[in-house]
Amino acid sequence: MVETPPNLYAEKTVEYFARARTEIAPLLPKNPAQPLRVLEIGCSEGHTLEWLKKAGHSNWTAGVEPYAELRASPGAVDQFFKLDIEKTLPGLPPASVDLILCLDVLEHLVNPWDTLRRLDALLKPGGSWIISVPNIRNYHILVDLAFKGRFNYSESGILDRTHLRFFTRDSAIELVESAGARVTQILGTETGRWQKRLLAALGLGDLLAKQFILKAEKRLDASSRS
Repeated sequence: MVETPPNLYAEKTVEYFARARTEIAPLLPKNPAQPLRVLEIGCSEGHTLEWLKKAGHSNWTAGVEPYAELRASPGAVDQFFKLDIEKTLPGLPPASVDLILCLDVLEHLVNPWDTLRRLDALLKPGGSWIISVPNIRNYHILVDLAFKGRFNYSESGILDRTHLRFFTRDSAIELVESAGARVTQILGTETGRWQKRLLAALGLGDLLAKQFILKAEKRLDASSRS
């Protein structure tokens, strides 16, 4: 199996691992009966989990990260697993997590479809996923490819040199639903721009989105998987 060389991640800047992903707030489960148990795959330094706890969304968090060290405040992350999620699942009980986050991580994996299916065992029936992936249909990528013959990797962004998989809106939905979940909401970046509204009227609204953030719910009946 071909793997991304770990030394590529050693070249990343501090900022690459240090940002809390607060833009997922509109997709968090509304009015849960109790604070959520949250597992984040690719948690970087743990700052998103730290934010979820401080904001009262979660009372227990766990993170998986193979390339960065945990730097969140003490107590913000209850369990931290430094492992390759494609090889090993974190040691958590089955159906023990309310929410799994995979934020800009699946595009780095060799087989994200299999990884989601295996992670599904840790999610409670009716639990939620929040997943973000870059949008390869972004107009910058299409213009460079179609008119300049360029598909050049970079240190970050849609063509980050550590990306192994590329997604459009439809293929991102297919990826998530392959794990037996049902996508209920999708956010695209830059959706407030007037150009977005104009392109949407022409059926081309995804061209400005740099990434998609999807919310999905695990089906209550596992036998409903297609």
